[in-house]
Amino acid sequence: MHKSALLIDSREFCAAIEPAVLQARRRVFIQVMTFEMDSAGQRFWEVLARSDAREKILCVDAFSTAKVSDDLVFGRRYLTDAAFRREVRDTRRLLSCRERDGVRIVVTNPMGALWWKYPLRNHKKMMVVDDEAFLGGINFSEHNFAWRDLMLRTDCPPLVAALAEDIRRTVAGGNQSAIKKLPIGNLYFLDGRRSRYEYEAIFAEIATAKKSIDIISPYVSAPLLERMARLSPSVRVRVINPAQNNKRILQQALFQTAAGTNMEIRLYGPGMSHLKAILIDDSRLFLGSNNFDFVGYEVQQEVVLSSKEPGIIGEFRDRVLEPVLASSAPALSAPARIYHRGGVAMALAKGYVSLLSRLSR
Repeated sequence: MHKSALLIDSREFCAAIEPAVLQARRRVFIQVMTFEMDSAGQRFWEVLARSDAREKILCVDAFSTAKVSDDLVFGRRYLTDAAFRREVRDTRRLLSCRERDGVRIVVTNPMGALWWKYPLRNHKKMMVVDDEAFLGGINFSEHNFAWRDLMLRTDCPPLVAALAEDIRRTVAGGNQSAIKKLPIGNLYFLDGRRSRYEYEAIFAEIATAKKSIDIISPYVSAPLLERMARLSPSVRVRVINPAQNNKRILQQALFQTAAGTNMEIRLYGPGMSHLKAILIDDSRLFLGSNNFDFVGYEVQQEVVLSSKEPGIIGEFRDRVLEPVLASSAPALSAPARIYHRGGVAMALAKGYVSLLSRLSR
């Protein structure tokens, strides 16, 4: 038997992972897309440095060398904001180290000359602390900590082993596309370039819906939305998107794709939601790092768990879905200019990402 629990938002996540790291004796493996040396990152770094675990790894995507506090590191804010410049400097200084305070530091997916590889990110957020695993959407930064988000904590041994092995693979410079059938559910590793088989398996699971599909994601887009638009009208499809979305182009594309379909869009507020989850017929739950957007599908490394465990699903429904629905409202029809602007911008973005996908294979 194994135990699993959902950690809602950064407060619950930190309250769980910080003591676990301090009590760890064997290993602490941390893999995230974003790790910034603001108050959130510095606090966790101090915890990680104090841990007596024999092996400590921090694996961070190069995204954190290019974008800090949700802003590009060399933009207008860098010129005008001294605190921002200090945060950029401290973050880059940490990530330039191969080892610090007994922690091995690995930065994945270099940006390339003129940042031409900007979309090619390792988007996973997962941690292994001795015999426990954490999986979901939370990064280590103040702005991520302020967002609505979710992590799963579990001691399921095969899942813990699978995440530990995948982190070691990433540290060694490799990525994988694979499906692991585990007691807790199906675990999908997606490398974003050779993942079509795995994505089709995910879409096939979602297509088993008989009554309802609830999607919570800030950036959901093609190809998942196109699949949802083709489902039988008897299946209620509800997409919950943050009203204060930090990537408006994807929200515009969502409105455009949903127009004329049976998809219901609800806008969550107040604040930004970074939650990524899909609930099928109240009996199957997908969660992990994947936004189910076209960038993830084409070029990003992701991890997704599909579980039918009643305890996890009941907790998600009661502690995540119902509160999010209570804090959301039906989206009003977007003006025609939004459809046009979103359509043009998305066409350009998809073309660029598709070209990168072909070049990087």
